[in-house]
Amino acid sequence: MTRNLLQFEIRYHFSQVSFKVAASVFFTLGYFCVVKGGFGSAEVHKNSPYVITNITALLSLFSIFTGTIFSANVILRDNMYRMEAVIFTTSISKATYFGVRFLGLFLAVFSLYLLVVFGVFIGCFFIDPARLGSFNVLCFLQPLLIFALPNVFIATAILFCTAVLTKSARAIYVIGVLIYILYMLASILGNSPLLATSTMKAVKPNVLPLLLDPFALASFFGETRTWTDVQRNQQLFPVEGAFLLNRLLWIGIPVLIMMITYCFFHFRLQRERQVKVQTVKSEQLAFIPYRVLPVLPNGFRYFLGTLKTQCKFEMIFLFKNIPIMVMLLLWVFLYGVELKDQLFSGTYSIHSYPATGIIIEELRSIKFGLVLILFYAAETISREKSVNIHALIYSTPVQHSAMWMAKCTSLFSLVFTLVTLNIGIGIILQLTHGYFRIELPLYLTLYYYSALPMLLFVVLILFIQNLSSNKYLGMVLSMLMVFLISYAERFGIEHYLLRFASMPDLLHSYFNGFGYYASAFNGYLLYWAAFSVIIAVLTVGMWQDKAEIKAVNRFKTIGKTVKQYQWISLFALLVWLSSAAFIFYQTNIIGKYQNKQAQLKWRLTYEKKYKTWANLPQPVVKAVKTRVDLYVNEGKYTIKGNYLLKNETQFPISKIWACVDPEVSSFTVEMAGGRNSERDERFGQQFIDLKKPLMPNEIITMDFSVEVIRSGFTPLNKENAVVKNGTYIELEKFVPHFGYCYHFESDNKLERKKAGLPEIATAPTYQRNDERIDLETTISTEADQQVITVGELQQEWVSDQRRYFKYKTSRPVNFMFAVSSARYAVKKENHKGIALRIYYQPGQEYNLKSMFNALKDALDYGSKNFAEYPLKQLILAEIPQYKGAATAYPGVIFSAENINFLGNYSQNGAIDQSYAIAAHETAHQWWANKLVPVDGAGYAMLTESLAKYTENVLIEKRFGKMYLRRYLAYDHNLYFLNRNNGDKERPLAKTLDQPYVHYQKGGLMMYAIKEIIGEQQFNTLLQRFIVDHEYPKPKATASDFVNALLSQARPEQQKFINDCFNEVVTYNLGISMLDCKALKNGKYKIDVEIAAERLGDGNKQSPDLEIDLACFNQLEREWDPKTKPVYFKKYHLKQNRTKISVVVDRKPKTIAVDPYGYLLDGDRSNNVAVLD
Repeated sequence: MTRNLLQFEIRYHFSQVSFKVAASVFFTLGYFCVVKGGFGSAEVHKNSPYVITNITALLSLFSIFTGTIFSANVILRDNMYRMEAVIFTTSISKATYFGVRFLGLFLAVFSLYLLVVFGVFIGCFFIDPARLGSFNVLCFLQPLLIFALPNVFIATAILFCTAVLTKSARAIYVIGVLIYILYMLASILGNSPLLATSTMKAVKPNVLPLLLDPFALASFFGETRTWTDVQRNQQLFPVEGAFLLNRLLWIGIPVLIMMITYCFFHFRLQRERQVKVQTVKSEQLAFIPYRVLPVLPNGFRYFLGTLKTQCKFEMIFLFKNIPIMVMLLLWVFLYGVELKDQLFSGTYSIHSYPATGIIIEELRSIKFGLVLILFYAAETISREKSVNIHALIYSTPVQHSAMWMAKCTSLFSLVFTLVTLNIGIGIILQLTHGYFRIELPLYLTLYYYSALPMLLFVVLILFIQNLSSNKYLGMVLSMLMVFLISYAERFGIEHYLLRFASMPDLLHSYFNGFGYYASAFNGYLLYWAAFSVIIAVLTVGMWQDKAEIKAVNRFKTIGKTVKQYQWISLFALLVWLSSAAFIFYQTNIIGKYQNKQAQLKWRLTYEKKYKTWANLPQPVVKAVKTRVDLYVNEGKYTIKGNYLLKNETQFPISKIWACVDPEVSSFTVEMAGGRNSERDERFGQQFIDLKKPLMPNEIITMDFSVEVIRSGFTPLNKENAVVKNGTYIELEKFVPHFGYCYHFESDNKLERKKAGLPEIATAPTYQRNDERIDLETTISTEADQQVITVGELQQEWVSDQRRYFKYKTSRPVNFMFAVSSARYAVKKENHKGIALRIYYQPGQEYNLKSMFNALKDALDYGSKNFAEYPLKQLILAEIPQYKGAATAYPGVIFSAENINFLGNYSQNGAIDQSYAIAAHETAHQWWANKLVPVDGAGYAMLTESLAKYTENVLIEKRFGKMYLRRYLAYDHNLYFLNRNNGDKERPLAKTLDQPYVHYQKGGLMMYAIKEIIGEQQFNTLLQRFIVDHEYPKPKATASDFVNALLSQARPEQQKFINDCFNEVVTYNLGISMLDCKALKNGKYKIDVEIAAERLGDGNKQSPDLEIDLACFNQLEREWDPKTKPVYFKKYHLKQNRTKISVVVDRKPKTIAVDPYGYLLDGDRSNNVAVLD
């Protein structure tokens, strides 16, 4: 009998429309994830164990939602249809009933993941064979066994137990949301890569968050994020350590819950509570005379009355709904934890001031609220039907529009409640952290920027839910639609005109609020609001006013409803079409919109068309004179200027080839003695035929004009942002250039191969000539703003309500001239004859002192050890937080607001990033401006790595070596976290487009070299290196630097130096105690063994390097910036295991190898030994 019951249960599940829809969706997801998804670099096979496990593990999250729907739909059916009395009188036992019902649910949900894996398998046949590895059935089975099977069991067991104990669909929804929130909490604490900022957090989570995650995704991503491509292609995920503990724990918890549930589950009908009726003493009542009350079941007054009454019922249902209240409490908890994590645990553990502007950007997106809306919308739409009053209500003359508006109002109220709770979370967090600048008007903008897009989703979800008379099918369809909209870009639907209620991702800045995208947000909101009105009219027309009615019959009533609301419909349609035309003009015509596929085709076509001309000789720019007009209120700027060009080739030049960036809206170029010939508007190319060839060493002038329109309808380019306050433009990228543009090429190997191009594009031949320019520019902006750019300010004046600034360089500079324009406050200081200026947003004075200290320290150190600072001024200007951390130009540093100006580094143990970043950018006055390397591979080593070295030394000198140790630990961890997330790692001397190499690794290696050969010797080498390669001498290459370093190093140091720059090498170090005994003279002899391995190309080899060995009188957890070693000495290791004896005056508490952490050691957990 059990077998027959189980077969019936499974057939019942499989026969549900909601299951059939879910099955097709999961199969499609598996197919598209493997075909379209990106999991790792191009070297990772699409059918590798890592990819299949990734897909299966991620999609196992959906077991919460499918389990919730199937539990509410199927498990509660006996209670819903009053069949319990019949079933409980049969011969079915309690164990059979309990087990069959659970197995039916479990197998139904698990079968969906069999379809996912089958979809992945089928998808592999539609992928280029070059992207596939060998087929291994274990790659498909293991993810099912270690992720899908236990995760489905966890979700279905907990939801099933909730269903049989409470017999309440709402309770099931609450538990489903609770499981998801528990996963989100573990993701936040466990630094899951699914979170946007996770890859930048260097702190490794402890084991607790890994155990808290019911789906074990934190363990999976934490382990595999450092895997190499070879590991991802070949290695099955190991079931061990924290992952194994997680699986055992979360299989055990549902088993325990099921055992308890089984004990408390009563396999019989529960007696309904007898309501005690209190006897009330009869009173003499006055008779009310009969009278006729007029009833007007039509008209606007009746409509308002029914709407008011229904709204009252809906609001009571919402706010007296205990499950909804529980969900809202869970919402507060989740968002509170996430907000605190974002503010106080950022990159390098940056602790931000809880400024309202930062908080609202974190709180703006409430997409998670769609989960609550989905569940509640299903409940409110079907509420009348579920309590069997559907026929009664619709036997009255109540209008469909009144019912729709009432239910919309309750859902709108839920959205506004979520936003209000978020505002409360933000304010409470500010107050509890001693921050009392509560900017309420800023918080109120969330009701516009956060709530209104969600209201549009409410209208859509009500429309979909109303289409189906089956509540659970409606939920599945709504979830599917939300999923498709959320991931539309993955399916090739990228334009915001085609993605319902999708807006550009707003960024907040204290310079201009949500300025850049604000106008575009308004336009898209109007567009989708008008479309939502049309949807609303359709929903009212198809309203379910009968218990059972086919959708086809309801479609027939649309015409009547549209006619009833014809003026509303016509107006909405007119607004929708008008706004669509306006947005299309702004994005596609003015903004030259291209989707990703079109951009890729543009790059490939450009290369095929122009690469053959790449060696066409062209002149170089020797002087630039420009007039720049910033129209910040209009979102555009114009440039008029001229170049002084010189032919420095050995050949006559008869054709000038000018080109501009695709973001340039229009441009012209003209030359005296030249005739404009071919012009290619698509690629922004202009050819000029010279009447007389330009001979070697001859000069010529060229006039040009450029117009750039940057409205919010074009994607934000952080290097080309025109806003009302806080404009920042790297102008050198948007003026005319000459010759073939290699940076236009695509690096997509597969698409290049399809286009008939080499898989790897041929690199340009970079010249070693150090070309510099004389710059003179006049810039106009709004009258209340100041302009900062390269050069010395010559003149400032106001004319025609515009402010003008004239700048001119005192000596030749690189072809670099960015500009910022804002309503600045300024703080001035003079340091040894150099004028220091910091331009900042008023009210953001927190870190000015620290930044001035960094500027002074860097100028002193650089002038003393590298070369004399060549300019009379150094300016640091704040810009909106769009642009990373900071960027340096000759004599100017542009610094982003959030990290540098709103970071709170007064906390105990916090790394002062405002000092570090200002020091780093000042160092670029030598490493990128004084010394300009040859472009290409290795360029960043001689700029970013040397700037990181300077930054590290300055931190050490101001704050101490143990303070620096904590900073280096972040660089160390970030390097290991990111080194296997993309293309194969390059050696430091050949670094190219791998920031973790030239920033994190580069800074560590440069500091390590300084520690090995000595600071003075290293700085002397750097000083001589600048003298040998500064302007106008030939540019330096990375190999020049490495060769100079090797020539100065001792023979025993050369192997390590070569490993640092020319190889990809890490180390595995460890120390263990052998003995510690007191000597007769009162001193102590400590015997330790140091384990050391050199890891290169995956092979373990003997080391050949110097290491530091130090003893401390404190345990490692007690080390602080003032801690100093009681013993310190360097040792040269050449063996995998080396025994060392140390004699100290007193017995220390710890002994450490590489105590300051500048060596690349993948596991530093065994680098400190404790003496008993």
